[in-house]
Amino acid sequence: MRLVLPVVAKLPGNEDNLARLACAVRLLHRRGVRVRIVTDAQYMGLQGSQIGLLRQAGIQVRHDQESGYMHHKFAIVDGRMVITGSLNWTTQAIQNNRENVLVMEDAEYVKPFLDEFERIWEEYNPINYRFFSQRQ
Repeated sequence: MRLVLPVVAKLPGNEDNLARLACAVRLLHRRGVRVRIVTDAQYMGLQGSQIGLLRQAGIQVRHDQESGYMHHKFAIVDGRMVITGSLNWTTQAIQNNRENVLVMEDAEYVKPFLDEFERIWEEYNPINYRFFSQRQ
């Protein structure tokens, strides 16, 4: 499973649901499912962030280094299904917002998301990070 979500932290209005999402992800990992997550660095240090717990469980998590906002929201399941849309994966959004979600199993539609995930995954590889003295 590949997850690309900007926020994996408890914020007002989603105190429980992202902890539940993190719990479900850890359970999948314990069952032998390979899980990789890409998220936004600005949320990593927020109170209630689940990233540390996911990493402690052995789940691979990468994040951006540059400024800007990684706003993708999609999951790829078994390399065959993509779930994407405007939906923030929060109880608030699910219950109260007007959002869209697409679930697609057609390889023609899944492949671009697989490609994008792998591109981001490599871009966010810590060996590719540039530090201030290296920037031009």
